Amino acid sequence: MRFPIHRTLLAAAAGVLLFLAACSKKEFSGDDPFPYTPTQSVYISSQNQFVYAFEPLSGKKKWEFHTDGNVSATPFLLNNKLYVPTENGSLYKLAADTGTEFHRYTFLAQLKSSPVGENNRLYLGTDNDTVYAINVDADTILWKFGTGGAVQSSPVIWNDFVIFGSNDGKLYAVNKITGDEVWNFASPAGGSFKSSPAAKGAYVYAGCSDGNLYALNALTGLQAWSFSTGNEIASSPAAYSGNVLFGSNNHNIYCLDSATGLERWHFPTGDRIYSSPVGYEQVVYVGSYDFSVYAINIIEGSLKWKFNTGALVKSSPLAWNGRIYIGSFDRMLYALDTAAGAVLWKQNINGLIETSPVGDDKSGNGRYPSISGGSSN
Repeated sequence: MRFPIHRTLLAAAAGVLLFLAACSKKEFSGDDPFPYTPTQSVYISSQNQFVYAFEPLSGKKKWEFHTDGNVSATPFLLNNKLYVPTENGSLYKLAADTGTEFHRYTFLAQLKSSPVGENNRLYLGTDNDTVYAINVDADTILWKFGTGGAVQSSPVIWNDFVIFGSNDGKLYAVNKITGDEVWNFASPAGGSFKSSPAAKGAYVYAGCSDGNLYALNALTGLQAWSFSTGNEIASSPAAYSGNVLFGSNNHNIYCLDSATGLERWHFPTGDRIYSSPVGYEQVVYVGSYDFSVYAINIIEGSLKWKFNTGALVKSSPLAWNGRIYIGSFDRMLYALDTAAGAVLWKQNINGLIETSPVGDDKSGNGRYPSISGGSSN
């Protein structure tokens, strides 16, 4: 049976066809799209397998990227690329501005060491007892150096050396171009070096699980002095204004003379200190397992202010443009005013934060707490 088609429907159909034909022939303007202007960012990652970029002043989220595992090592920014290590053995190479993935390096080990780099080279420690040097332009391994234990200490670059600690109880210096060993220093008490070293001037400083902070001649590896706290040092030291700053599991923050190792002052907190202190405009900022962030006057070691988060603070603070950025196990990234510790903004990133914030000032490279760079400025 055939149904008649109304003439109005035929007319409507014809109109649609004419409209589509006109659209297909429409010529658009040849103007270029609006240019994208990169802006400053603060990056943070956590145990929720994501890395985030936030606008530093407002805290507005710019982008997020999902990785294949928890992130307990601080990412590294080099030449406008953000390198993010995961506990599943992946190292992601992301566009700093957009979070777009460029490449993924795969290692058969957990990555708990924060990478560091310069020019087109990146250095990374792994839990398979090895440190790798990577050409990030060609995405190839340049060399690898084996130790007797997991490398969870983040390397530091000093002149022609890459210096790092290992759980085998040694601190190593290797040539950054060839990967050949220059020297090694063994803890006299057999402790492990999970604390990341700091290098400043002629010395390298490293905390050890044997409770000592060691100062070594960076060129030879010979011990200059040591300072005992009586408990494990997992906090990475920072060298700042003639001082060495670090925390201990004995609940104290220490300030030592960098040349002699003599104590200038120590400040007690309520629990262990894994966070690495940062010196900024004559104030020391550090987090503690007692849920707090401390601001301490560097001259006499007196408290300037204290800010309580909702959980332990393992993250190291980033001091940048009059603000302190720090994460907590309460899943919050905080932006605090350096003057009084007031909250300027906070973001819930839904994951326990062990890593430290990284600042991108659009110079192409990052701003870091002492955990990734060795010294505070």
